[in-house]
Amino acid sequence: MESPLFSRRAFPLRAFLIASVVSVILMITNRQHSEWFEGARRLVHLAFDPIYRVANYPALSVNWLNQQAKSQDVLQRQNTAMQAELFQARARLQKLAELSAENARLRGLLNTPLIMDGKMLLSEVIGTDSDPMRHILVVNRGSTDGVFEGQTVLDDHGVMGQVLEVYSHSSRVLLISDKEHAASVLNQRTGMRGILQGTGDSGQLKMNYVPTTADIKPGDTLITSGLGNRFPAGYQIAIVTTVRRHGGGEFADISAKPTAQLEGGHYALLLFSAPLSQEQPYGKP
Repeated sequence: MESPLFSRRAFPLRAFLIASVVSVILMITNRQHSEWFEGARRLVHLAFDPIYRVANYPALSVNWLNQQAKSQDVLQRQNTAMQAELFQARARLQKLAELSAENARLRGLLNTPLIMDGKMLLSEVIGTDSDPMRHILVVNRGSTDGVFEGQTVLDDHGVMGQVLEVYSHSSRVLLISDKEHAASVLNQRTGMRGILQGTGDSGQLKMNYVPTTADIKPGDTLITSGLGNRFPAGYQIAIVTTVRRHGGGEFADISAKPTAQLEGGHYALLLFSAPLSQEQPYGKP
């Protein structure tokens, strides 16, 4: 009697042999007549397609994450590069704006209608006086350029001051706002004369010795009178801002604002009201 163990082992062996024979027959038949199995092959592919997709998801996910990480890194580098270019462009734009403004200031100085006679020399402001209580500028023109003491200094809006001291390649300019500076002026509207004095404030001057009954009002333009050999006549110097009259006082309190830019300017014009060979120095203020 055959053991059950051997009978159970014999069945798988027989099944394997039968399956192998069938497989060989099918392969030979498929090789010779592959078109017979086209439909079955298509059904098998359709059945296994979802399995292939599910099995491929991990690889696709890894590739997608890698692409996203690379894309983010590339975008971040591009963003950093674009920000750097933007900062450089803004810096260039600021410089261009400053150059344009400086060019406009130079054109205004060189084409100013204030220059009615004589020659002029463009100078650059290179410093200020070491004493904070004085309103003195230093310009880059000196005796080698023909600059002389007492020479009138202008910008494209009016009188800035006059040369105080001259060196070989630089000069010190006393501004009209300095407390020790005074100039003879007249009201362009009425012809009334007065003395315009600095107050130590670059934005405010005062007009002295004007009677309370004088015809003067805010908005009047003050120009140089030419008296005292300080400034040539006819140049704008200030605009009247306030007029205060006191009933018991002999003179009015009059404030004026300089027409020239006394602070923050980069350039100034030195005026030669006569040929250099004929010019005689003015006295020191």
